[in-house]
Amino acid sequence: MKRLLFILLFLLFASQSFAARWNKETTSWEANPKPKIGDWGFDRPGYPKGLYIHGVTVKEGRRVKNPVIYDNDVYDDVFDDEWMYAMVSLGEMNLSALILTPVLTDGWGFSKPEWIETAHDSRNLALRSGISKDLLPEITVGTEAESEKAGERKSSAGAYLYVKLINEHYAKHPDLPVIINIGGQGATLASAFCIDPTIAEKCIVYYTDIRVYNGHYRWASELIAKHFRVVSWGDDNWWIRKSAQNEWNVLPRPDHALARENDERSGEWALLTDMHQPMLDHIVHQFRHRNEYSDDNQRSYADGYHDGGFIHAWLPSIFSDAELREVRGGEVLHITKFTADNEAQVKRLTMATLLNKRAYNKTKK
Repeated sequence: MKRLLFILLFLLFASQSFAARWNKETTSWEANPKPKIGDWGFDRPGYPKGLYIHGVTVKEGRRVKNPVIYDNDVYDDVFDDEWMYAMVSLGEMNLSALILTPVLTDGWGFSKPEWIETAHDSRNLALRSGISKDLLPEITVGTEAESEKAGERKSSAGAYLYVKLINEHYAKHPDLPVIINIGGQGATLASAFCIDPTIAEKCIVYYTDIRVYNGHYRWASELIAKHFRVVSWGDDNWWIRKSAQNEWNVLPRPDHALARENDERSGEWALLTDMHQPMLDHIVHQFRHRNEYSDDNQRSYADGYHDGGFIHAWLPSIFSDAELREVRGGEVLHITKFTADNEAQVKRLTMATLLNKRAYNKTKK
């Protein structure tokens, strides 16, 4: 029955065009004193320095109230999920949904059902760290399919949840678009659009590397780029490579260059270890054992919260330049500059959040 409803809704909207557009860059705020959704620019007076996006960026001292939908593929390859949990626990983030989209491209096999466990493990580590269960939505699984073709317009609990949450919030607060953070393939959001294309104008999508790696599922990435307001960035200015772990600027820095030379109390890792919280211990474990951070042979040593572009809502100045650029057939707001100063800002915020004792032990273990 749900699939039939899905098809009928898609056919109903198929002949109509729904697209949320970015407006041209505001270079004079005197000429644009009353921005609207879709307006963007840098350094709006009265707001924090940096990239301003209307409906997302708030005045100094104000709290970001936009609901956040976090949609990722494999939850244990990045660290913005732990930062997110701590932000929620501190009352700094309105988290509405945790969506898991377990599909991949690049010839490594499309269906990744084993990734469902990583999402549950991530959330469970937060609960074991004392973060209140009432603050963390349950994991909702999005698109599951055996092939890219089978994943097109695929109904799922995640797709229907997108439609429900976005529309419910828009009905009450049309001036506060939902913030969507996509750190993997955009299959679930694309299918949600097929159910209800009007959701495109009601949200802002932060999308990790839609231009290259996470955009390889072309059906989904092209649909999202053409119809949604997308803030995109990628490995040219966010996935920062360092020659050794002790050169990291964004992530906690250990004492020694090679992973095998560092234990869990090496350098700044000790700050996390000394908190005695399972989810922070897991971060350090990843630094020591995941290949993209610790492989002494490949020397990739990625330095960054890879899927965490939505951090921008709390740190408008972390992106130093951006431009409207055609990506995947649509005009997206693409980040073009991420500097050493930007790196330092991300680190200050994320470390201050993760090390804030008020975030933990809010429930009985």
